[in-house]
Amino acid sequence: MSLVDIIFLINEFFFFYMFLYALVFFATTLFSAFNLDDFFKRKKHMSQTVINNKANYIPISILVPAYNEEVTIVDSINSLLNLDYPAYEIIIVNDGSKDKTVTEVIENFNLKQVSKPYRRLVESNEALGTYEGSGDVKIILVDKANGGKSDALNMGINVSSFPTFLCVDADSMLQVDALQRIVEPFLEDDTTVAVGGNIKISNHVIIDKGKILDVENPKKPLVIFQMIEYLRVFLNSRISLNGINGNLIISGAFGLYNKQAIVNIGGYTNGLMGEDMEIIMKVHSFYRKNNIPYKTSYVPDAICWTQVPEDISTLKRQRRRWHVGLGQSLRMHKYMFLNPKYGLVGMVSFPYFLFFEYLTPFLEIVGMVTISLSYLLGIINLQFFLFYLLVYMGYNIIVSMISIIIERYMFSSTTNTRLTLKLIFYSVLESFGYRQVMSLFRIGNIFKKSHQWGEMTRKARKRV
Repeated sequence: MSLVDIIFLINEFFFFYMFLYALVFFATTLFSAFNLDDFFKRKKHMSQTVINNKANYIPISILVPAYNEEVTIVDSINSLLNLDYPAYEIIIVNDGSKDKTVTEVIENFNLKQVSKPYRRLVESNEALGTYEGSGDVKIILVDKANGGKSDALNMGINVSSFPTFLCVDADSMLQVDALQRIVEPFLEDDTTVAVGGNIKISNHVIIDKGKILDVENPKKPLVIFQMIEYLRVFLNSRISLNGINGNLIISGAFGLYNKQAIVNIGGYTNGLMGEDMEIIMKVHSFYRKNNIPYKTSYVPDAICWTQVPEDISTLKRQRRRWHVGLGQSLRMHKYMFLNPKYGLVGMVSFPYFLFFEYLTPFLEIVGMVTISLSYLLGIINLQFFLFYLLVYMGYNIIVSMISIIIERYMFSSTTNTRLTLKLIFYSVLESFGYRQVMSLFRIGNIFKKSHQWGEMTRKARKRV
């Protein structure tokens, strides 16, 4: 077989893959749109007793793992103190920060050192010091040696008092009604073990005393491109896979869990970059193996605001870390792949994440190189080359535009017409460079095994 034949076969395979990828994403986007419309219709008719009767609420421990978060930690805690929910506590776990994270929390919230025993429900490093506040909402700060985000979350589980716990990133802010929204699946179905919420980008959000006052139009292209990506992810795969109880990721920035369910599986696994995905795969594995009824869920109107990178170097590190974490989780649980014992998780969700998330950047880069070489070497003609580009870029633009329109229709309070038009414009530009650069970032350091915190240069939030 000649080199030309090999290149031609690669081109055929890649074209078939991209066509299948476009078909799958278009189908899941439509499925998500119908599911989202049905979700909000059901919300309108949901029993007000369930929504408004505070006697139904489940107390929640909010876990905030923190590493070098002195810039945003105070605003984040203030936002948590303003939540409209009757019973919750806030537990900040400082994982050996090198900055003034501990000092900022202690001084701003008047915490006092206490001797607080705790049960070692899951494995974690020892606490170096524990501090508590005396306000209406209990604030607990646990200072510990650096052990990674998973170890910090395990410490939070050990210290927590309530039967459910919420994971929130230290740079994130919850909307006032976020706890009311995200707890609803637990109230509706007692087999619920994990629920994810909707992550929105906060770089362009104005706050005062921890409350969101205004949503500005972002000006930095890098932030706008990431907004489009977030819309595709959280209004596409999360909703569609939720329809089959098959979500493999609940974002570490905003996820609610049944504590006993997580204790049953030994808590978070240390040494990983993708602890938010791996913990859900462990949940699926445990409950499927033991034939225990369970449910995971996703609530699109439970909203968490988080900062995203505004410089290319930080974004590069973040995307590499995410992709390494995805690969680690898939390899650890490879026994699920096409295994009917794990139901739709093994037969649908796992293949989806393997073929259309993990392998996509590799195949895109290889395909772009071989298609371009084929045209330059005269192996394919201009018509085929342009047709390929149309499929490659067209499906991404269409899916992005649908996601943006859904966002505008379903979440009008968090967007506006000007922002919607800007997002649509940038969804076209995204395919001309940004998408390819992100693929290169994702495949860099792919075999890295060590764990580390995802440090990002934080920006103080705008205030009134």
